[in-house]
Amino acid sequence: KMTNCVKVLYIINFCSLMAGMYSVTIKQNRMDYYQCRSITVKFDDHIWENALVVDSTGKEEEIDLIYSYFNGAYVLSETTYGGRPMYIEQNKFDDSPYEEKVGAVIKYCEAENAWIFMHDNIRKDRNTKDSSCPWLLRSPVTESYDVMEVDSTWSIWTGIINTGATFQTTCNGCNSEADCNYHGTCADGECICALDEEDGYRLYYGMHCEFPRPCPQLIGDAGDIWNLELVDSRTTWRAYGRGVYSYISGGNVSVGPDDAIGLMYSGSRWFGTVHPGWKDKSRSFWLQYSSQYHAFWDQMYEGERTLYVSAPTSRADFIAVDFFTVGREGGKYGPLGELLPAQVPVGSGYFECAFNWTQSQSAPVADTLR
Repeated sequence: KMTNCVKVLYIINFCSLMAGMYSVTIKQNRMDYYQCRSITVKFDDHIWENALVVDSTGKEEEIDLIYSYFNGAYVLSETTYGGRPMYIEQNKFDDSPYEEKVGAVIKYCEAENAWIFMHDNIRKDRNTKDSSCPWLLRSPVTESYDVMEVDSTWSIWTGIINTGATFQTTCNGCNSEADCNYHGTCADGECICALDEEDGYRLYYGMHCEFPRPCPQLIGDAGDIWNLELVDSRTTWRAYGRGVYSYISGGNVSVGPDDAIGLMYSGSRWFGTVHPGWKDKSRSFWLQYSSQYHAFWDQMYEGERTLYVSAPTSRADFIAVDFFTVGREGGKYGPLGELLPAQVPVGSGYFECAFNWTQSQSAPVADTLR
């Protein structure tokens, strides 16, 4: 009788184990196993000079890559890779999928036994030795099925392998209003940011309502005026969670009559960049551009077109953020060239907010998205 009881217990335990394994396998295949269907990724400000870019036709081009250009939201793909989930980069306006551009990928690479960050059009060299996993960042060796559980110190390619790069991930879901920074409500695992009851604009933006609505108008130390761009009467144009500004007048800015100058965030820095011949572009053009904008693929930092560069910042506002004009170029000055302080003294910040939103009801706010 004792032997029969032992057999029964053994069978019960075996069935329970198999049922558990089956349940996990089914959940993995259906993506139910992974809590975070959307994550926000933040890279350090590492720069790879002359990164090799290969387009779909095989044409090669060398472009300086600032890894923070790829900061932002990544969403769980419907397909798996190596039995693990894969995350796809989303656009920088409203965190929806790119339509024209190809997003970067975070996935597991069995050949490396590690999670990797990669893009199909960016390669470390011209051969095909790493064609199965052309990683740009690589995690420590791991068998984890969840990238959120992986050590945040990764290797990074900057022309050579460097160690100690920080790979920060945040789950974009919410369980309570605390996950929305008490700036909105949590509904069905998603933060709904609060609206201003009087003007209808959102008071905060971002996956966790972490970004306050941007200043309507900026004034630089040199007297230059920049207005916040609007997509429509109740929506501000945003890039990487921050407002987008257009140059209006004043300061030491020289621009052609048909050119537009935009002040846009790029993942870690603000760039003031000239867009030749874009001043009279249609509203539909600007709306499409905003949804497809990417600081790397649109080459927001490009020699003669870039007038201003900020110091690295993670702030949503301009408080104490220094800006620089771009001087001479060359190896002596590094990949961003000679950066000349635009403010005196250094460390005091260049821009200040001209007025708040209450005052802006009777003041002009840009709407050049015709």
